[in-house]
Amino acid sequence: MAWNGLGEYAATKLRKGDHIYVEGTLVSSSYEKEFGKGKSKITVPFKAWQVKADSIRKLSRTKKDQAPDKVPVDTQPADIPF
Repeated sequence: MAWNGLGEYAATKLRKGDHIYVEGTLVSSSYEKEFGKGKSKITVPFKAWQVKADSIRKLSRTKKDQAPDKVPVDTQPADIPF
């Protein structure tokens, strides 16, 4: 859910694959749904989660900002933080 024009901003300015930063709250809701008919009917509880966005920021990622896919060959084990 996006309020105060955030939905319109997302629809017009964001594209698939864009990196974004969202601030907001998680909102849960519970409901039950019936399946089947007659004696074989069962009720299943569901829980759904939504993000109530307070702000959306489009992030720019340049080539130099991206992390390398592999560790450089000349890196010593002491240089690796993990």
